[in-house]
Amino acid sequence: MREVFALEDIFNVMIELETLGNIHYDNMKGLTDVLSLKVLFESLAKQEFAHKKLYEKYKKEIISFNSDKVDDEYRAYMDVLLEQTVKFLSESREVTNFQNGFDISIQLEKDTILFLNEIRLLIDSSYYESIDRIISQEKGHLRALFEYKNKLKLV
Repeated sequence: MREVFALEDIFNVMIELETLGNIHYDNMKGLTDVLSLKVLFESLAKQEFAHKKLYEKYKKEIISFNSDKVDDEYRAYMDVLLEQTVKFLSESREVTNFQNGFDISIQLEKDTILFLNEIRLLIDSSYYESIDRIISQEKGHLRALFEYKNKLKLV
């Protein structure tokens, strides 16, 4: 029988995303000579590390969720999300070039926003403010990356 996802699984993926993001942005910093990009990647790496620590804390605090919100269709949806993200993470460990690294950066931010929105649907409302703040930060990361992508004319 197939194991059903748990909120802990989502936090595990979030922790892995943030860990990969931290390492990835640190590596990206070394792939550019543009000072403003180095500063951006340094800032993103630090924020990813801080988010990882927060998710580790939440994982310990929030061990259950409102199961009424999770029907078979939602479970199947989350299983697909988790499976695809784990696949992406395993394929994204090594950056082959700057453009590839930039594309991975954008996908990491998109996946993080998607998972945060799903977590928000399941957790107690007392955590909304914190999750909303992180969603806002992740959206800012995505905007900054797209602005640089357009400036650098990366396809």
